[in-house]
Amino acid sequence: MDYNAVFPFITSFLSLLFFFSVLEQYFRKHKLQQLMWAIAMLLFFVTAGFEALAVALQSWNPIIYKIYYVLAAVQVTFMGVGVLYLFGTRDIINGNNSHKALFIFSLIWFFFSLIFLSRSMVFLLILIPSTVFLLSSTLIFFLPTVNPIREWWKRYLTGINFAHLFLGFSLYITLIMTYFAIVTPVNLSILSHGSEVSGLGWQQSDLGTGRALVRLFSPLHTVPGGIALIGGGFYSYYAWQRSIKKQLSHYEWKTGIFNLYIAVGALILGQGAFFSGFGLGTLYISEVISVFFMYFGFLESDRISKDKIVSLFRITHIIKPQMV
Repeated sequence: MDYNAVFPFITSFLSLLFFFSVLEQYFRKHKLQQLMWAIAMLLFFVTAGFEALAVALQSWNPIIYKIYYVLAAVQVTFMGVGVLYLFGTRDIINGNNSHKALFIFSLIWFFFSLIFLSRSMVFLLILIPSTVFLLSSTLIFFLPTVNPIREWWKRYLTGINFAHLFLGFSLYITLIMTYFAIVTPVNLSILSHGSEVSGLGWQQSDLGTGRALVRLFSPLHTVPGGIALIGGGFYSYYAWQRSIKKQLSHYEWKTGIFNLYIAVGALILGQGAFFSGFGLGTLYISEVISVFFMYFGFLESDRISKDKIVSLFRITHIIKPQMV
């Protein structure tokens, strides 16, 4: 028995629970970060469901595989942008430091689009705007504290607007990636097996050849999204402990530890997807461990009771009739 085949079913179940939990929180608090995480967990459920379907049917449908690959990359973007909206809401990212955040992420987009330019000129569509982001954020570093441009930047590129920009540019990359996912043929001999394929389904020959063009768009999502998610989790825990230290003169290591659960879960997912891209078959088990850690961290952060989790599946609890 291939025990690895069981993992997508477990992941889809846990991610569905996670989705309903975050959705319930969104209906209570109406925060953008909760909406982004709800979308991310819905995508997680869909992609894990596609994996479970492939296992059950012992083959991948080419159309489903193409949708699966794009959504699997985009879900990381929504996880990361959820953290950015949270940081914008809490003023961790604001008009005073948003140029630093833009510099970091635009450098990632710039780097990957530049090195992939040798494969296809289409990456100019990403390289040009990322260069503009990089140069403009660098300019703010060197401007005097009192300057009309800096003041304009503070007013308009707030933390929330930066998260808007991150999300908008990521969706722009998604549109380009989706086009190439549609027009790029898949390897039917690989998809004929219902096993874990990750990005290998695009390869028309052995792994020694260059990666299929559509696969090059994946790190443009997963790397910046992963940095936002993993870095945000570790930074939140560090900031929490620093604040406690100032107030109490000692650390409370258990306080805010849910941030570490989320960060570690995201880190496990990232390494699993990375090694799976080389055919090592680590994705399915890493997804189970990842969603477990992140979901546990979420429950710890929100203190959702057992009874409330059960009530999440009652549609009438979420969607209340409107008074006329």
